Amino acid sequence: MSLIAAIEWAEGYHRRGLYTPIGVAFHWVMAALMFFQLGHGWYLSWLPVGADKYIGYQMHTQVGLTIMLLGSLRLFWRSQISTPETVDEDSFAGRASHVLQTWFYFSFFALPVSGWVMWSTLPSDLPLSIAGVIPFPNLPFDQLSEGLQHTLMQWAATAHFYIVWITMLVIPGHAGAAVLHYVVKRDRVLPSMFDLNGPEAPGVVGSGPDKGSAA
Repeated sequence: MSLIAAIEWAEGYHRRGLYTPIGVAFHWVMAALMFFQLGHGWYLSWLPVGADKYIGYQMHTQVGLTIMLLGSLRLFWRSQISTPETVDEDSFAGRASHVLQTWFYFSFFALPVSGWVMWSTLPSDLPLSIAGVIPFPNLPFDQLSEGLQHTLMQWAATAHFYIVWITMLVIPGHAGAAVLHYVVKRDRVLPSMFDLNGPEAPGVVGSGPDKGSAA
């Protein structure tokens, strides 16, 4: 499928107020990885210093880099297509939705980058990779003084800490808004996030594909 054909296919969903299976897949895969990272990061904070913690930080960083790659692909996908018109952009709900989405995209990059900085300040021979497949280099901090490396570590750790906690507060707001959106507007946007086939009734907002439209 060419990019143009993919865009036309996606627009067929969006005209009916639905997200595409590609968008849904991005959403849930990245949500699962983010939840894993939050839990895994908390677990690592309780581990005693040693080999297990070191290897755990390596995996944590690599999962973060995977999220950053997926975030880049998701951002590219969103830049090529419109989104379902499910909320008035000028309303309070529309502005709040935009703020929450912007924060999530910020966290998709800021958390992995700050983690990458922290990992690169550690003395390590362990390599990094994206999804265990694509090699990823450390930042060249080994040329810096120990004092400067320590400062970079502290800055990155502080940024990482606050971004994590803000994200943990944003997630319930995002989920609550999605549920409230469904309860108030009674549309198919929220159910469509759980149904890759889409609803079956044709011809209405939130319905399945019309005859002749992209599916």
